Amino acid sequence: MESTDMQGLSRRNFIGGAALGLGALAMGSLAGCAPKAANGDPDAGSGSAATSWDGEYDVIVCGGGGGGLTAAYSALENGAEKVIVFEKGSQCGGTTALAEGAVQAAGTSWQKDKGIADDTPDLLYRFWKTDSEGLVDDDLIRCMADNAADNVQWMADSFSITFANVFGAYPAPYLDEALLKDRIHLIADAADPTKTGGAIWTTNAQKAVTEKGGEIETGIEVSEIIMDGDAAAGVAVKNGKRYKANKGIVLAMAGIEHNEDLAKRYNPQHYWDLTTQSVITAPTDTGDGIVMGMAVGAQTIFHGCVDLLLPTWSYTNNQNPEIPYILVNMRGTRFVREDTTYAFHCRALFNEAMQWGGAGGATYMVMDAKMTDSDKMCAWSDNAEGGAEAREAALEDGTLVQADTLEGLAEAIGVPAENLVYTVAKWNDDCAAGADSLYGRTKQLTALDEAPFYAWRTQNSNIGSIGGLRINTDAAILDEAGNPIPHLFGAGVNTAGWIGPYYPGSGTCLQGTLNWGRIAGKSAAGA
Repeated sequence: MESTDMQGLSRRNFIGGAALGLGALAMGSLAGCAPKAANGDPDAGSGSAATSWDGEYDVIVCGGGGGGLTAAYSALENGAEKVIVFEKGSQCGGTTALAEGAVQAAGTSWQKDKGIADDTPDLLYRFWKTDSEGLVDDDLIRCMADNAADNVQWMADSFSITFANVFGAYPAPYLDEALLKDRIHLIADAADPTKTGGAIWTTNAQKAVTEKGGEIETGIEVSEIIMDGDAAAGVAVKNGKRYKANKGIVLAMAGIEHNEDLAKRYNPQHYWDLTTQSVITAPTDTGDGIVMGMAVGAQTIFHGCVDLLLPTWSYTNNQNPEIPYILVNMRGTRFVREDTTYAFHCRALFNEAMQWGGAGGATYMVMDAKMTDSDKMCAWSDNAEGGAEAREAALEDGTLVQADTLEGLAEAIGVPAENLVYTVAKWNDDCAAGADSLYGRTKQLTALDEAPFYAWRTQNSNIGSIGGLRINTDAAILDEAGNPIPHLFGAGVNTAGWIGPYYPGSGTCLQGTLNWGRIAGKSAAGA
């Protein structure tokens, strides 16, 4: 099988695929767009009546990732005759092409084939609603949940896709676990289901768009939305050309992943990831669509990040075995239920690091000798490909430390020894009793009692920021008063209002990308 096994994406293939994709995408311009006209005059082109156009289309899609390609196909399917996709990078795909390829949906035929017959759109809605902590637009997540099953069927029919596996997420501490079902669908190529991942979607979608008569141009950086009064009329690109959109413009240009300025202003957790952790999205993700939308008065919403612990792939997939560990802060004490959905405990890592150390703060994953014989999903396990070598390299460079005693481990990472010894003893007692008395953890209640002991200074691997342009259920981009900006639509993760302060689990972003891309294309074609 290429790219992943049946339980999900492997760490090695994720990093390898990301490196290949990032290298190719980096050939495109990485500069953030500026809210001014192509000729450098910030006032030029404010009214389209005086604008000379270099091309004219029904629908112009800005961004060639999963959302943009889906929007283009949907626009063509819904009556737009001339549709073009402008992609800044040297190739289409964006971060979608680097992704595992997981899509959440409830009530699908693929679930039923695996004996999952009790999932419903309402359960999915309530899951997303609970995990949003009250910070999403209910209409948006209801729309996503209600459309999700039809969306994945449409995706399969339109882009020659099937789904190789269906697995589940982990809860937040306050989630009713009855809302959890195995509903995360792993994208595979219908012609060869051993090929999986987000790149299957973007590759097949490109072919579908061009076969339906759409145009795709890469290496083209859109830099401005040209307005005609209060309506979007066209776009300017950095090569000096201007293109008219007779029906609609779709912004599908990713989030602020590599825009340090916007992250510092609007998203503290993402800024911390950019400056101290690891952001592994496409380098072309600089929030260009968000900047352009803001320049014409669009409303924005920003929250946190899609973070995970990549060396252990912790709590990303309920079919993967988890390794024995606890998380401790700079005081040597536990602070979170570790068996929560990955972005929930990664948010806690950020908050705890800030509380005790500010921007230079840290948290630690504490393990014992059982780690070396754990599942292959752990990068340092003897069972992982190259695991023993990776462990030795991590010990050599200091990212992983080892000690024969907990006191020695505490000294190595600079936490109070008495606190760490007490914390591990308390954990071991709880494991013997079969209940985590502090945080209610239920998975991998395994004592840490076999020397040597290990500690890893955690590093969040960021695969996306949360936040962007606020939309409504027609995927129309809203102004500061909450009114649609005429002829301007949004798709993918440069839109906002449908994910809360942390990522609720794999497949949410790609379902949002699919849903809003499909709706944005239809809305733009009918504008």
